[in-house]
Amino acid sequence: MRFEDLSTKANIGYHKQLNPAAWDGDSLHRQVRLRLLTIAKIFVKYLEIPNFKVEDVVLTGSMSNYNWTKFSDFDLHIVTDYAALECDDIAEAFYKAKKRIWNDQHDITINGHEVEMYVEDSASPPVSQGIFSILNNQWISKPTFNPPKINDGAITAKASAIAQLIDKSLGGDPDDLATVKDKIYKMRQAGLDSNGEFSTENLAFKILRNQGYLDKLQKAQTQAQDRRLSIK
Repeated sequence: MRFEDLSTKANIGYHKQLNPAAWDGDSLHRQVRLRLLTIAKIFVKYLEIPNFKVEDVVLTGSMSNYNWTKFSDFDLHIVTDYAALECDDIAEAFYKAKKRIWNDQHDITINGHEVEMYVEDSASPPVSQGIFSILNNQWISKPTFNPPKINDGAITAKASAIAQLIDKSLGGDPDDLATVKDKIYKMRQAGLDSNGEFSTENLAFKILRNQGYLDKLQKAQTQAQDRRLSIK
């Protein structure tokens, strides 16, 4: 598979309306909401945590904003209090592992868009302009139509530079690959912290994700780890 279209035009969008695959104006389609609630219920059961308390079920990310594209997922967050888990110091790692296994094993789509599950700590809400409560059928944070100023050249240049870094790192040892991965995620977080979801760093990250580079890096890291642990 070739990964070559790193331009903002092919990967970044901003529209005058919310995605019609989910919304009628600013109201979530009833059928979509009910299906997301069903998915959330099954996912909570899959977690297998006694007395798990759901504080909310929210939709966030580009599917609840004007910056959706054909790559956008339904980012469905089950909101809970991490501290309520008896081993709260490992809660984040546990929930991430469970959601990764779920997302790897399931291919659920709604009107052509994948559904990605997350367990969100109520003490650390997501950085997003649009947050919609699926549980209560109302906006928590309603997005406003405000087209951002995007530096196409800077975004494409950063995405291309990191894509080259990933390609050069393939075949390396797992520690080097982990360092590259850590660098990419820190870059994204720095952009989110300084300029929000339309930062150059976050948009470059989205391009890399859309074009499969992050999956390629993760696969290479796993394969390198397997080689290190194998005996021939």
